Amino acid sequence: MNNAVISVRGVSKCYPVFDSARSRVLHTLWPKYERGVREHWALRDINFEVQKGESVAIIGRNGGGKSTLLEILTGTLKPTTGSVSVRGRVSALLELGSGFNPEYSGRDNVLLNGLLLGLSRQEIVDRFSEIEEFAEIGDAIDRPVKTYSSGMMMRLAFSVQVLCDPDILIVDEALSVGDFFFQQKCFNRLREMRDRGLTLLFVSHDMGTVRDLCQRAVYLRKGAQIYAGDAQVAIRRYFAEGADVHAAISSAKSFNSDSVFPQLAQDIAWSRPVASGKPLFAVRVLDANDCDTVVARLGDTIRIRAYFQGGGDIERLRVALVLKNRYDQIINATHSRRLGFDNIVSTERDWSAFDFEMDLRLEAGLYSIQVRLASESQVPNQGVELDSTGWFGPLEVRWDYENEPAPFLGMFGLPVRGALV
Repeated sequence: MNNAVISVRGVSKCYPVFDSARSRVLHTLWPKYERGVREHWALRDINFEVQKGESVAIIGRNGGGKSTLLEILTGTLKPTTGSVSVRGRVSALLELGSGFNPEYSGRDNVLLNGLLLGLSRQEIVDRFSEIEEFAEIGDAIDRPVKTYSSGMMMRLAFSVQVLCDPDILIVDEALSVGDFFFQQKCFNRLREMRDRGLTLLFVSHDMGTVRDLCQRAVYLRKGAQIYAGDAQVAIRRYFAEGADVHAAISSAKSFNSDSVFPQLAQDIAWSRPVASGKPLFAVRVLDANDCDTVVARLGDTIRIRAYFQGGGDIERLRVALVLKNRYDQIINATHSRRLGFDNIVSTERDWSAFDFEMDLRLEAGLYSIQVRLASESQVPNQGVELDSTGWFGPLEVRWDYENEPAPFLGMFGLPVRGALV
């Protein structure tokens, strides 16, 4: 039995783009007039379903078509082609303050939004104290909304939408505004509602949150649906966008008659076809059980394994590993020669592999990874780069700081010792 509450079938959206005001006027008066009129397809042939109780993310870079798709799902925009079916009461947080009258007080806007969501006046009054308490904006509830900060606006908008018991909740980046502790409160409420059967459609550029909240994801790029399925796979494809990353290696491939490359799964951290002509062809992130992963706990030991082509004729070759945090800061960089390995090339086969074993004494968060292949140069700490993976990931380091004593606080866990004197 199909329990789909959201069904999207062949949805496309086209906007006319005019070269001049004259073209716009003439096209408005005579729709068949096309001189100076171009088509911009914000979406092309989008197809997916969301089952009752599922949490699904819509991800993609800016300009991918995410917001256009959500506007079509909420009925504020009509598709050019295709059909959309939505069953159940829908609450949507698309833009801060959307649906609020800036001249009305917060209290009046709560009543207005509740009525728009299909509640009776008495139902809204019965829930008002809970909404007010959750929003935590104090006496501002009786002031005009136009006097609110963006954080206060988000608090009130989120409180109204989630406490009106929707069947389907659509959130588009709204939770990126506001203070950290209220964001935590919002995400805890979303998890509670999800566990009670809420259907969640979530748009965010924070892939850690997507991975935490959503089981599935739809990945859009320039208006096209690149992937719809497991959230982990979608996130890896999202982070591969813009890097020189191709389809994952799905089976063993022969490089020549004497050698066979290793057989690798489709969901490893990074890969490109062996026949691409470049030496690096795969990188895996492995946990203590030798399983592929991109999620670990603070303090865990992981291995980042780089696979590359090349026989014993390559001298003074080194493989380097670089990690960045979410603020684009390089937090660690090392290479095989610095770790004491002068020769990393296999003499028995046409490919080699090198493991970086790392204790994750890093604060919880998201980290991107880059692996480089280089030859030694005469300049200390520099090499001649031969190949690079580009940035991929993210590697997520987790820790529950509220409920577990952390082994250290701050960005890094330095080897600090103590003594009584």
